[in-house]
Amino acid sequence: MMRPLPCAGFFDPAYYQSQLSAPVPDALAHFRAEGDRLGLDPSPYFSTRFYKQQHPDWATRGKPTALDDYLAQDVGPVWLRPHPMIDPDFYLQRYPDVAASGMSPGGHFARHGDAEGRSPSGEFDAVFYRRCYLRLEETGAFAHFMGGGKAAGHLPKPAPRSAVQSAKAMADTALALNNPILLAAHDAQEAGVPLLLLDLARDLAKRGFSPIFVLQDGGPLVTPLRRIGTVFVLAEGWHAAGLCSGVPAGVPVIVSSAVAAPMAEASARAGLRTLLLVHEMRGYLEAQGLIPALVDAQRAGARLIASFPRMAEALEQDLGPLPVVRPGVVLPVTPLDEFRLRRRSRLGRHMFIGAGHADRRKGFDLFLAAAHEIATQLPQARFVWLGALDPWARQLAGQAQASGLPLTLPGFVAQPLGWYGAASVYLLTSREDAGPTTLIHAAATGTPFVGYAADIGLQGIADPLGRFVASGDQPGFVAAALDFARSDTPRARHNRRALLRPHLGLARYCDELLSALA
Repeated sequence: MMRPLPCAGFFDPAYYQSQLSAPVPDALAHFRAEGDRLGLDPSPYFSTRFYKQQHPDWATRGKPTALDDYLAQDVGPVWLRPHPMIDPDFYLQRYPDVAASGMSPGGHFARHGDAEGRSPSGEFDAVFYRRCYLRLEETGAFAHFMGGGKAAGHLPKPAPRSAVQSAKAMADTALALNNPILLAAHDAQEAGVPLLLLDLARDLAKRGFSPIFVLQDGGPLVTPLRRIGTVFVLAEGWHAAGLCSGVPAGVPVIVSSAVAAPMAEASARAGLRTLLLVHEMRGYLEAQGLIPALVDAQRAGARLIASFPRMAEALEQDLGPLPVVRPGVVLPVTPLDEFRLRRRSRLGRHMFIGAGHADRRKGFDLFLAAAHEIATQLPQARFVWLGALDPWARQLAGQAQASGLPLTLPGFVAQPLGWYGAASVYLLTSREDAGPTTLIHAAATGTPFVGYAADIGLQGIADPLGRFVASGDQPGFVAAALDFARSDTPRARHNRRALLRPHLGLARYCDELLSALA
């Protein structure tokens, strides 16, 4: 049987199978025999029905499917549209490098452009879609939209609402609730501050509050947040000041993260009692240009609260003395079977673990450097990094694995305690870190940490749970990690768990925040 002309990206077996009521053994054969006739699409990048409507004479050219006809005809200089949301003229004008290459714009987008974050037309904004709906490590915004995002109600591009429309939507939402409270953050990615916001919302809901959420960007945590309350994502087109003006008087506001400081300023200017929780270290705030936004929010009437004493001390010159409320920590629920599975997977070898969104700030390169040295001295050791990797870190990880380093990369793990419990040592290699909460998760399973004494929020607080060594002292770091791995005892692990236990949970944290709002 003939196969379509070769063009990567235009036939995706998994995508095709998703349109069928039952799986078939040969997706391509099924498409050629039945799928094309039924109007099914071979991939996210080709719409069979659309192409046939645009080219009703396609069958007269003797090709067995509309896809075959497209691949045969799309040779320029007039480029064909394979999909209603892929516009060749737009694509070539937006991306001169593609125009200069002479490649088919549709073919380029299917093979490369979607993965590179390019937009196929004015009807689909890839940057917007990634901000609102993808995980940190995900690419292929258009394929995501066609593969389920559209059906889930995701927008292909922003839908701007006026201040009046935004105010009405917020007022309608809040007035229908008992005891509403507005919670805001920069995004809903599976990372420290958004996860804390989710835990905080759950605790407040148990206390009788009805949370409403305002996020600058979206992310995968939007789904669990929506189980608790209505979510407004500013990037989708909502007007921030308009939303705040629609909040009824007396409704309290908690803005979590300095990145969302403009939201705190807007709510304070609307006369709402506003807390702005500063979770970031000064170095990060300076690098991102966020200190002026904190000053503006404070001047507007928002009350700023630092998460750790080191943050408050570093910001005093700009913001004056700040109260400190140390965040609570809720341990992720992890089934006992997960602990057993991870312990069995160790196979008697020492495991060293790191965690977080792997980038330069998290010191992923320092983690790999330490791992290579540890592996030299402890050949049976293995290494795990929990969390998404940015492109820089992904390249470093690939090089490390190619060199033979036994590195496992599970990505974000919703139930990580089994991994931490199976680890010999948690390696904290951050150059700057507001916490991290992952260190507490590791210590809650008894696992000690070794960290560089960099700009770390928990330094001076978490010291009894492990050991800090001087920044840049890789030999000292490696020696400390090996010492824990070789000499740590069950009693020592038990003592760490016992030391941490009184500090777990959100009750105290919630109490202090609500008192600050009173």
